[in-house]
Amino acid sequence: MKSIKTKWDLQLLYKSDSDPKIEKDLRLIEQLCESFAKKHKGKQFTKTPQTLLKILDESEKLNELMDSCAPSHYFHFKTDLDSSDDKSFAISTKYGQRLTEASNKIKFLGLEIAKIPLNKQKTFLNYPALKPYKYLLSQIFINAKYNLSEGEEQLEDLLSQPGYGMWIDAQEKLLNQQVIKHKGKDIPIAKAMASLSDMSKKDRREIHKKITAILKSISHVAEGELNAIYNFKKIMDKRRGYKKPYSATILGYENDEEAIEKFVSLVSKHFHIAHRFYRLHAKLLGEKKIFLADRGAKIGEIKIKFDFPRSVNMLQSVLAGVDKEYLNIFNKFLENGQIDVYPKKGKTGGAYCSGYGKLPTFVLLNHVDTVRSLETLAHEMGHAIHTELSKNQPSRYRDYSIATAEVASTFFEQLISEEVEKNISKRELIILLHNRILGDISTIFRQIACFNFELELHENIRKDGQLSKEIIAKLMSKHLKSYLGSAVEVTDEDGYFYVYWSHIRRFFYVYTYAYGQIISRALFEKWKEDPSYANKIKQFLSAGGSMKPEDIFKSIGIDTSNDSFFEAGLKGVEKDIVKLEKLAKGFKISK
Repeated sequence: MKSIKTKWDLQLLYKSDSDPKIEKDLRLIEQLCESFAKKHKGKQFTKTPQTLLKILDESEKLNELMDSCAPSHYFHFKTDLDSSDDKSFAISTKYGQRLTEASNKIKFLGLEIAKIPLNKQKTFLNYPALKPYKYLLSQIFINAKYNLSEGEEQLEDLLSQPGYGMWIDAQEKLLNQQVIKHKGKDIPIAKAMASLSDMSKKDRREIHKKITAILKSISHVAEGELNAIYNFKKIMDKRRGYKKPYSATILGYENDEEAIEKFVSLVSKHFHIAHRFYRLHAKLLGEKKIFLADRGAKIGEIKIKFDFPRSVNMLQSVLAGVDKEYLNIFNKFLENGQIDVYPKKGKTGGAYCSGYGKLPTFVLLNHVDTVRSLETLAHEMGHAIHTELSKNQPSRYRDYSIATAEVASTFFEQLISEEVEKNISKRELIILLHNRILGDISTIFRQIACFNFELELHENIRKDGQLSKEIIAKLMSKHLKSYLGSAVEVTDEDGYFYVYWSHIRRFFYVYTYAYGQIISRALFEKWKEDPSYANKIKQFLSAGGSMKPEDIFKSIGIDTSNDSFFEAGLKGVEKDIVKLEKLAKGFKISK
C-alpha cells in the first residue's frame, strides 16, 4: 500500500479553482439539459410504453454524462474545510444557481410521467421492456399527487437556496469559527464537543458550560435561521398537500408513513430502557445524579490510544475478514486523499460521507484518537463502501435511501467494536460494553427524542408563526429529559444545544439512525451465526436505490414489516444493560 494521505485531495475533482474544466463542465450540463428540453418538451412521449421507453433510455444517457461533473461539489467541499473561505462560498452559490436553472429545464420529464392516468399506469408498469424502470416509475406515480406545476417546481428549486441553503450555510459558518478557551488554549468547538467524553469530570463540566455559553451567545442567529427554514417548509408542505411535517421526508426516504409513525411511537414508549441505562451510568460514575455534560462520559480508561494509523490498521483487518473488495475500497480512499482526518479551526464539525454519481467519494472526519473516533471512521467508511458498490447500479438507482444508508454505516461500526474487544482486559470489556450500549442509546432513543422535538417545533412554529430562541431551548430541554430520565439533570441552558444539532436542519432525518441501528444489529447477528451471510450483506450494499428499503431487507431475510422485529431489537438493548449491571457488580470503575 502507498502512503496514507490525511487531507482531502480535491484535485481528484479539479486541478484548481481556475481549472478551465470547471466552466467546461458547467456549460456541458447546461447544453445537455437545454438540448434535451428542446427535443422532447411538449411532445407526447407518454402516449405509449414504447415512446416512454425511448425517452427514458435517452434520459439515462444524459444522467450518465452529468454524473461526471462536480463544479458545485468542489467549492462546497472547500467551504467545509475552511468556513472563512468567503470566495468559495460565493462561487458555490453562483454555480449552484446555474446548475439548478439547467436541471429545471428537464424537470418536465418526471412531471409529465406523473400525469399518466391511474387506469393506464399498470400498462406501463407491466410492459416487459420497461422492467428496468419499473421501480422508478412506481415512485413517480406514488409522488404524483404532491407535484406542483412545472413553473412552481422550478421556482421552489431556485428559492430553496436563499430560503433554506444560505441560512444553513450562514449558521454553520458562524458555528465553525467558534473556539473554546481552556487552560490557555483555543480549542475548535467541534474538537471540544468530540473530546468531552474523555475529559476529567472537572474539565468536561467546565468546557460544557463554556460550549453552552457560546451556543447561547449565537442563538439569535439560529433563532432566525430555524424560523426561516421551518416556515419555508411549512409553505411548501401546504402548497404540495403534505398532511404532516414529516410526510415529505418519510415519502422521500421511500418508507411507509404509518409504519414509521408506529416505529417512533414504539421507541418513545420504551424510553424507560434509556432511563435504566442512565441510572446505571450515573452509578458507575460514582454519582447519584449526573449533569448533561456527563451523558457520554467514560467510566474508565481503555488504555489503547486509537490514533489514526492504529485505527486504519484495525479497520483494514476487519474489512479483509469480511470482503476483500471492502479493503480495496478503503485503501484506495487512504492513498488518493479521499479522507480528511483531523479537526482544525474553521473546519465543519462531526463527520460525513459524500458521494455523487461516478465521481470520487469523500469522507470527512474530526479524529481525536479515541475509541469513538475509531468507530466513526468505521461508520463513515460503511457509507463510503455502500456508495462505491451502488455505483454499479444504473444512474437512476445509484442514490440510495437514507433509511438503508444508516444500516450500512452502523453495521461496519459494530464490526470494529468487536475488533476492539480482542485486545483488552476484562475490566476494559466492561467499559467497552458500557460504551457500546451508550452508543445504542444515543443512536436509537436520543434520535427519536430529537424526532419528537422536531415535530413539536414544527407544529408550534406552524401554529404561532415563529418562536423565540428561549422557547426553542426550553423545548429542546423537555425532549432531552424525556429520554434521559431522572438520573440526568437537564437545565434550560442545556437546551441551547439545538444551535449545534445540525440534524434538525435536515427535517426528520434522525429517525433513520434508530431504524438503521436496530436493523444493523439483526444483520450483525446473522453474520455472526453464519459468515457466509456476508454475501447477502454485499447484495444489500450493492442494491443502491433499486427497491424500497423494506424490500431490500426482505430480499436478504430481514422482515421489518412487523412491530415485533423492532420490539425485539429494543429488548436486545435492554438485555445488554442487564448484562452490564451483572458484570459491573463489585467493580470499582475509575472516574
